[in-house]
Amino acid sequence: MRFTATIFFLFLLKFSFGQNNYSLQIISSDKPKEFFAKKFSYKTHFKDSLQANIESKDLFYRIRSFGYLASSIDSTVSDTSQTVVYIYVGDKFENIVLKNGNVDPMLLTNAGIKSAVLGGKKIPIGDAEVVKAKILQQCENTGYPFASVKLDSFTAFQNSYSAKIYLQKNELITYDSIQILGKTKTKKVFLRNYLGLKVGKPYNELNVKKIQQRLNELQFVESIQPRTVLFQNGKAKVNLYLKDKKSSQFDFLLGLLPGASGKKLLITGEARIHLFSLFGMGEEFYLEWKKLQPKTQQLDVRLVYPYLLGLPLGINAQFQLYKRDTSYIDINGDYGVQYQFVGSNYLKASLRQKISIITNVDTAYIKQTRSLPRNLDISTNEFALEYFLQKLNYRFNPVDGYVLKVSGSAGLKKIKRNNNIIGLYDEVTGRNFDFLYDTAHLKTFQFRIALAFDKYWKLAPRHTIKTSFEGKYFFSKNIYENEKYRLGGVNSLRGFDDQSIFTPYYAMANLEYRFLLSKNSYFSTFFNAAVVQDARVGKGPVDFPFGFGAGAAIETKVGIFGITYAMGKQLDNKITFKSAKIHIGYVNYF
Repeated sequence: MRFTATIFFLFLLKFSFGQNNYSLQIISSDKPKEFFAKKFSYKTHFKDSLQANIESKDLFYRIRSFGYLASSIDSTVSDTSQTVVYIYVGDKFENIVLKNGNVDPMLLTNAGIKSAVLGGKKIPIGDAEVVKAKILQQCENTGYPFASVKLDSFTAFQNSYSAKIYLQKNELITYDSIQILGKTKTKKVFLRNYLGLKVGKPYNELNVKKIQQRLNELQFVESIQPRTVLFQNGKAKVNLYLKDKKSSQFDFLLGLLPGASGKKLLITGEARIHLFSLFGMGEEFYLEWKKLQPKTQQLDVRLVYPYLLGLPLGINAQFQLYKRDTSYIDINGDYGVQYQFVGSNYLKASLRQKISIITNVDTAYIKQTRSLPRNLDISTNEFALEYFLQKLNYRFNPVDGYVLKVSGSAGLKKIKRNNNIIGLYDEVTGRNFDFLYDTAHLKTFQFRIALAFDKYWKLAPRHTIKTSFEGKYFFSKNIYENEKYRLGGVNSLRGFDDQSIFTPYYAMANLEYRFLLSKNSYFSTFFNAAVVQDARVGKGPVDFPFGFGAGAAIETKVGIFGITYAMGKQLDNKITFKSAKIHIGYVNYF
């Protein structure tokens, strides 16, 4: 019995170690064994002599890359059980002069290292590895992911050494197809455009590395495991493991605001429905209704279809109807075509139109001041350009990344004569007030610029800070009240009534700290402030309203509940708890 156990044990030893029974021994004529153990660790046991030779060559190139440029392999002795390599290491050099061996000069230029290779100047030995890495990176991003680069032809050069860079590109790889593994209605044509993986285009390692990040930015699909890439016959096949996730949303928001001059509590409300990729092409439909003030309402509609006929051209159209109590009605349209870059980024060109209709003319003001009112019937047509750039780790509740939007527009404004004004009789002059339009600029040129930037700073796994900046400027010969920007509210300048601040320009900043309870839940504290026009007669040109408060978003099985408590200070008003704004919201994803 003992004899059988011994035989079995010896069999296990042979099975365990017999697979790597070929050894590699490095002997240096000028360096001790400890030199290699400390700086250049290497394997000593292999399956065969071929692997041992590959390891010895790799060790030799690593020694040279660390600055031992005079190193050489003096001899190699091999038998059936081991390979012995005799190496001379030599002294370490701190600098090297790089020369071009066979690398295309245009590739060096695109990699940003042309001067380092062709300049004939000494560079630190560590920078030689950086140069090699940049050449490989440029190859990986232009269809050659299996390229290799090395330094060779070492020669003495002005008390230093020079070496030539040699590149072997190997096989050109192009994209073949995308394979979707999982249950999703998202179309391949959308993913090819969105991820930049178009069939027949050269393989790009940088794009492939960004796949996960770009998928995280999508609202309607998510990864169930990391992507894989299969290389075969000069083609790269990308496998995506995806599933649909709840992204379309219905939500509402109630605002509890103190009434002015001791009046009852003012209740405002918002309701919206936001639909994403119902047909698997990344399309978006948005509908929102707001009750901002008594008798003041707003309706917003937006439609985005990013890839028409599989091309990176899409539709981005918006419509807004705004009714300001009984004063006027605004009808705004923004009808554009956008060029879709890789990911969510785009450049949009559009026609912006606005029609403002005065529904209640202040005749008493006209008679008293003998001037046109602050609101006039206006129509504008502007050509606009908008650039959008987004890089977030997670779309719903990001903790890292940024969002940038820049836009500008220019066009013509026309003032229309209002029948109620031109038909109003002036008892002093004995004629109608239509003469007031004679001094008004009925046709004027105007332009607008806008910038919005959100940045998320991850401090720790549960702690993040959101910083935001938004600014807009409106230039026109005369700017009327119904043309100005409107600030205030939970989605704007918190601590103030919705759209209660009118200004032709503003700069607004927000600082918010968030403590994450879960992926979609957090507590927050915030401070926001703005620079706006001071509308008071005889006062300074600007005012500095600011607000602060706290909020929370709590995810439950039936949706996300949110609450915000904010107070603000504007002009000479004091900060009081009675003037605090409370907003309660609910979001349901389906």
